[in-house]
Amino acid sequence: MNSMDNEIVKDLNELLRGCHMGASTFKEYLVEAQSEKLRETLKHSLDIFQKHETELTSRINSYGEDAADSTGIMAVLSEMTEKIKTMMADSDEEILNQSIKAMDMGLKACHDFIDKHKQVPEELLFVIHDLEADYKKVYRDLTELKLNNY
Repeated sequence: MNSMDNEIVKDLNELLRGCHMGASTFKEYLVEAQSEKLRETLKHSLDIFQKHETELTSRINSYGEDAADSTGIMAVLSEMTEKIKTMMADSDEEILNQSIKAMDMGLKACHDFIDKHKQVPEELLFVIHDLEADYKKVYRDLTELKLNNY
């Protein structure tokens, strides 16, 4: 594998770790959420994370590499911080605020990948754009819930 492919795989694994972290955090939020609309949105978000975990894993494996099956050491520390925030998220409003921030981070990661890797195969770019579109939809859904007082 050439150095460009190594960088692509490394960054795909970072996106995958983000999906793992998002799924873990949103599962915690689902337990705490009171509003049925918020719970439905969180469940839908979990489906999206699972879809993209599968797709990113497949793409990484297509390079002959192993996909990250956890969040990694730095992400574990970040996840611990998120778990503390989750414990502090004692209201639907706080869950919404933290969820919106998480989706914003995911969108930034997608943009960073696209900016960094301008010469990737078209089918991989499609996967990243699909991830970005799904993250935007979740972001909009969460923002709409917040604006409408869930």
